[in-house]
Amino acid sequence: MGSLGNSNAEENATNSTSSPLTFDINRIAIIGAGPSGLAAAKHLLAEGFSSSQIDIYEQQADVGGVWNYSAVTSTDPPRVPQTDAYAAPDRPIYPKEPVEEEEKDEYADYEFDSDEEASTAPGSGACSLPPVSRKEKKPPIFPNPMYENLHTNIPHTLMRYSDLGFTADGKGKGTHQDCEIFPSRQVVQEYIIQYARDVRHLVQFSTQVADISLQTPSSNTLSVVSEGQSKIRDKWTIRSTNLITDISRIESYDAVVVASGHYSTPYIPSVPDISAFVTEHPGVISHSKTYRIPSAFAGKRVVIVGSASSGLDIASQISAVCASPLIISARSPIADDMSEHLGVGDKVRVVGQIKRFLVDERGIEVYPAPGSSSADLEDQDTTEQILDVDAILFCTGYLYTFPFISPSSLPSSTPPLITDGRRVHSLARHFIHTYHPTLVFPGLPIKIIPFPLAEAQAAVFSRLWSNRLPLPSHEELQGYEREDEEGKGLEGSRVPREGKSFHVFPKGGDARYINALHDWALRARDEGGEGKGKWKEPPFWGDEELWQRGIYAQAKIQFEKTGRKAKTLRELGFERE
Repeated sequence: MGSLGNSNAEENATNSTSSPLTFDINRIAIIGAGPSGLAAAKHLLAEGFSSSQIDIYEQQADVGGVWNYSAVTSTDPPRVPQTDAYAAPDRPIYPKEPVEEEEKDEYADYEFDSDEEASTAPGSGACSLPPVSRKEKKPPIFPNPMYENLHTNIPHTLMRYSDLGFTADGKGKGTHQDCEIFPSRQVVQEYIIQYARDVRHLVQFSTQVADISLQTPSSNTLSVVSEGQSKIRDKWTIRSTNLITDISRIESYDAVVVASGHYSTPYIPSVPDISAFVTEHPGVISHSKTYRIPSAFAGKRVVIVGSASSGLDIASQISAVCASPLIISARSPIADDMSEHLGVGDKVRVVGQIKRFLVDERGIEVYPAPGSSSADLEDQDTTEQILDVDAILFCTGYLYTFPFISPSSLPSSTPPLITDGRRVHSLARHFIHTYHPTLVFPGLPIKIIPFPLAEAQAAVFSRLWSNRLPLPSHEELQGYEREDEEGKGLEGSRVPREGKSFHVFPKGGDARYINALHDWALRARDEGGEGKGKWKEPPFWGDEELWQRGIYAQAKIQFEKTGRKAKTLRELGFERE
């Protein structure tokens, strides 16, 4: 079995027993104007698709996706536990209109010349124009997980898109004269707005996609034979609503890019007695999606559940204001340098996973800290109780959910896209739908550098859809998914585990993955010697990028220790020899 991205991928597709499949794509929908959706639009345009062929749907009022910060959080209480990938999404929050005096009717003192004129005046009900006093709603807000005092955990020299820097730094145009090497959320959002400048006209803002369905379902990527070639002619129906005017519409597309992200539906695990606890103590349990500022936890006894990057960053902020020690419930040991930075043993204490909630005592029973001598004992009955807890903040990630794709959106013979929300099924190389390759899902992997990875994926599917790259057969695509499941994918060898870990790349896996997709995309056929489009080259990581990928975690800790002011890795003591 050849791997997509290595030298025999094209040969495998060409030597298929059936004639190679080609696409017949004229209209493309992109769901989401975040980092992945914007990269998709740019690579599709560069591949020769025109602006009139591409629509981007964005439910927020601006680009940016998860980086489009709002201090507003959902007013609905969290669902606890939350393990349902089909749970209803958050409702949009409309800004409150200021109370104003009632507007005067412009026609109150007007004398009409005839009954016909009066009956067709604006506001009469017979005129298609709206009444003069009618106002459109303000754009709604969909709260996301971005919090106030956030800096990236990736240096901008590695995080950047291939064709735009955060700073000029000798590599061409940048968006800022200078900025911190780990930029703030504000700088990243400004960067994305600048990156989107030449595709912004494609975006339908404040427009929510309600449903995506295949018009003519088929059991797999069956094609229509035309002029000796087998063409894929999927038709996707998209139903959407403008959230300002409440006007709905239905459009038809030949291909769909689902770039809606995976930070919408919080995951809060089901732990014994958690339901009874939240009933008895409403407001104590929350999720990091609603975290904005540490002052909300001032003086409180706080437990943070989860020790991934966001959990540790939030712990660092809250520990400065909450009652000491802040408790971190972790599944795996925290690195020594991070423990030192957090103040573990002083203002922070690490314990193991939660065994059960203690309703009457407003507390939790926990296992020993991972990596401790007691945690290594075979007898895991050793536990302790933490009582009188004021706040329990779950930093346990999110479920993969697509509320606009229902089980009926695809043929019944197609495996479900989502089951428990821990992974997305029927995808080759984590983004191409194996049954309907006119449907792609960029940006799903975790523990990766997202912007260049999104570019690499977009370079591949845009060239597949333009027919400059041959499409592997349905059987080959399924084979690639099996390789991913077995831990033998482009991201490198990893222990195969079902569940959420399926999309979690091993250390350095994104580098291998990005470079493999780069090589695959560059095997595109040169149509006519000059190419069909602008030949937008996907990113490739050389020695410098690989070095940065290896040291950035240590550099971020040093950045935090030195006051978040450093502009270069060299200032933090990191320099590649």
